[in-house]
Amino acid sequence: MISATHTFPRGFKWGSATAAHQVEGHAQNSDWAQWETLPGKIKENGSAAVACDWWGGRWREDFDRAAADGQTTHRL
Repeated sequence: MISATHTFPRGFKWGSATAAHQVEGHAQNSDWAQWETLPGKIKENGSAAVACDWWGGRWREDFDRAAADGQTTHRL
């Protein structure tokens, strides 16, 4: 097996990203909202209606975790 080593340049910005459907919830007029209502698509017929309560204040926890991991950027 070929093994490779990657080195990131000094100052490389590590980060993460979110998508509206993941964090906002209550999306009713989208392909994803329609898809998740189809039987058997989500375990126990779950839904992203509430999403992860990001705007309810959970974003602080996410940013704290990201900072603890050394992340300095976020794409919303």
